[in-house]
Amino acid sequence: MKYTINETLKNEYKLTNDGDAWGNCMQWLFAICDYLTFETDECIPDEWQFKASPLGADDESYVFQSLKELSLPAREILEFGKVLIRLRDILEHKGLSY
Repeated sequence: MKYTINETLKNEYKLTNDGDAWGNCMQWLFAICDYLTFETDECIPDEWQFKASPLGADDESYVFQSLKELSLPAREILEFGKVLIRLRDILEHKGLSY
């Protein structure tokens, strides 16, 4: 089954692009994991190696707030996270991580 990434999520991601591809990708991944963990019943894939903070979600994060406001199905947000995991791996391979 071919999955199409939600255009609204892509556009929101572009809004936060300040030229720091690694930082933008990571801020989104953390916000997605927080959102899925604390706002939905969706499970974070083990290979993402995310550990939730005992203090809860970073609910002051712009990205976290955007995800809440968009009210998209959790599955679409999870799929977008999978794309960002691939992007993270590419950036790391290119030596753009820090």
